[in-house]
Amino acid sequence: MKIKDKDIYEIFLSLSYSQLKDLFRKAKSKQEQDFYMMLSNMVLQREQEKVRGK
Repeated sequence: MKIKDKDIYEIFLSLSYSQLKDLFRKAKSKQEQDFYMMLSNMVLQREQEKVRGK
């Protein structure tokens, strides 16, 4: 499934940690908050891996 020629993974990669925090604050349910928190944690892990790799 594509959303306007972008897949979900590409959309995720384009989001910054601060954008995800903003989406978390605007979430309408606990489930939505959990989703954005999980994505935020993935972004942080990705950044930690970059730092460790240097």
